[in-house]
Amino acid sequence: MQPSGVQAAIHELEREVKKVQEAISMLRKIQVERGTQAAGNARRRVRRLSAQARRRISEAAKKRWAALRAKKGSKS
Repeated sequence: MQPSGVQAAIHELEREVKKVQEAISMLRKIQVERGTQAAGNARRRVRRLSAQARRRISEAAKKRWAALRAKKGSKS
């Protein structure tokens, strides 16, 4: 028994749908793998300052605040 033209078209489309679904599945797997790799690479590195660098930053901040207070005090 030979399938009709419509049945053959349906059968062919079903095979194509299956191929597309398999391709989508493979691409999703790749996306997940890349997502986990990207997440691992996206971690922030811990930057450590030396005691001397922290001291310089602290002194500069204190100097800025002192200048701001002096400026604010002279306006009153």
